[in-house]
Amino acid sequence: MSEQMRKRGHKGEQASRLTALIEAAEAVFLQKGYHAATMNDVAKAAGMSKKTVYELVESKIDLFFSILADHHEKIVFPSPEPGWSAADMLSANLLCLGRFLLAPVQIALIRLIMAEYTHSPDFGREFLRNRVARAKARLEDTLSSLACPALSAAQAKEMSALLFGMALGEFHIAALIGFRPPPSRQALEARVRRAVEIFLAGCAPAKPGITPPSATCGAPRPGA
Repeated sequence: MSEQMRKRGHKGEQASRLTALIEAAEAVFLQKGYHAATMNDVAKAAGMSKKTVYELVESKIDLFFSILADHHEKIVFPSPEPGWSAADMLSANLLCLGRFLLAPVQIALIRLIMAEYTHSPDFGREFLRNRVARAKARLEDTLSSLACPALSAAQAKEMSALLFGMALGEFHIAALIGFRPPPSRQALEARVRRAVEIFLAGCAPAKPGITPPSATCGAPRPGA
């Protein structure tokens, strides 16, 4: 066997071990909580020695973020199809993001992160900065390229947050706190479509002779 083939085989074995470790660690973290779970628990669940575990990941937090990265790599955002409008593309991306965030395992992982915040605020901030931001970046890029090409990066980020909140915010928060279960596919699609319609209508140029609401909000009424 050549050296190149040996190295390829070693990399394949490492990748297989890492996959097994991630699967075992996710089960342990979800059962015990991140703070209470130990690397001994993870090693035992994975059928590995601690030495092997630390050959694959540097630390417990590195292992947890490997779990999150593994989930995010499975998100497949849609490619534009012939004849799609800006509304179609925005809706397709929001639906993809919504189905991901509202999946039971994602709800469970985010609840775990929320619980961990009391022990380590930096843990939650790191999650928001490196995971949630990356997921929403796709929506920002779509807005910039489809809806309003002249948007600055800061404007795209703000508008993306507004659209995300309209389309998914209520559903996501309700599912996280257990107020109600995640919406059905039909309910999610209807909410996303309606949010995109309202959003794009607000982005449309004002018609001649019509004063934009922003110009009158807070202004004193005649005679006041």
